[in-house]
Amino acid sequence: MMRLRQYLLCAAAITGLSLAGCTGANLVPNTASDTATDGKGAKPVPAFTQFTDIPMPSNASLDMDKSIIFGASDAWHGRLVLNAGGSQAQMYDFYEREMPNFGWTKVTVVRADISVMVYDRENRVATIKLTGGSFAGSTVDVTVSPKG
Repeated sequence: MMRLRQYLLCAAAITGLSLAGCTGANLVPNTASDTATDGKGAKPVPAFTQFTDIPMPSNASLDMDKSIIFGASDAWHGRLVLNAGGSQAQMYDFYEREMPNFGWTKVTVVRADISVMVYDRENRVATIKLTGGSFAGSTVDVTVSPKG
């Protein structure tokens, strides 16, 4: 029984490390030479160019600990968690305005203390959960999965 428990713990650890590797460097905002500037040659602004099919607020930063992505380009699926500088209401308006520009069609929305927006595009579904921050800003949780 003790050997089985050790085996299961070892298998869980290996699986966890394997999945942690999936988050990789491709999730971080582009840096240095690959990053856009603010137009005045000042501080770089994250470009999030690896996610070409989802709008990204310019004032957002990626929470690497809570995000996990599989695939790349327009075929990725997984979860992106963003810490946005804008309020929950601003992020709601941003995604409602920008998702159609990226080819997404609104399925349903619930606007409340925790807002949920659901969109579909071709063979994928995007769920956006918006939560107000404790001090300022908000948290944007984008989950994209295959339809079906």
